[in-house]
Amino acid sequence: MKRFLILLIASFFMLCACNTVGKTANRQVEKPFAPQVNAPRTSIGEVEIQFNKMFPLPGLRQVTVNASYNTNEDAVCLQFRLDLVTYRQFWSLKGRQGFITALANYKTDFEERNFGRGGRSALRQYGSARGYISWQTTSLSVLARAGANVDFGYTFVDRSPYFVIRQQEAIYKDPNASGSDRTLPEFSMYFTRAQADALAALFDEDFLETTTAQSGFSNSPSINYDEY
Repeated sequence: MKRFLILLIASFFMLCACNTVGKTANRQVEKPFAPQVNAPRTSIGEVEIQFNKMFPLPGLRQVTVNASYNTNEDAVCLQFRLDLVTYRQFWSLKGRQGFITALANYKTDFEERNFGRGGRSALRQYGSARGYISWQTTSLSVLARAGANVDFGYTFVDRSPYFVIRQQEAIYKDPNASGSDRTLPEFSMYFTRAQADALAALFDEDFLETTTAQSGFSNSPSINYDEY
């Protein structure tokens, strides 16, 4: 009887150890979404997105945004230049799916005239997603980059409800210069339904697979990113 109890206790601790190892292994597989800013990418098209005019001018300005894709990291990059700064906004699979779902909800509200005047709360009406962004003034200046959420929502401009992506504030901590943190203030990206549909088309998984195959890029095994 005593021998049986010893074996039972030993089996229990071995089972706990196996579970712990399994969980640790899973955590090691998961990686934060932090793509290489200057990694090779294939161009997948252009979209028009609107931004606020430079303060204090009112209204919106339309900017051409270049889209590219890195199949190894499964990351779509939106690159644009605004107020002398070059931005690269990166979108993971979960982020792209979040955009498409949010856009569908916005279009339903649009058809049903279901918009309120929610102020800042309306800017996250359709949820958020984890993203990654870099910003740089010139090729010789510091390349700042950081993970930061994006919110999906809507806002009224000249009495029209625009679909909006709000890029939340991002903070870059320079590993080579203590105390030289660089902060990117939040900003918003405005879309008509047609402009949002154009970006959703570039985020479509079938489109990305077809485009990269035609460009000679081979698909790599999927990466299990920990979005947070």
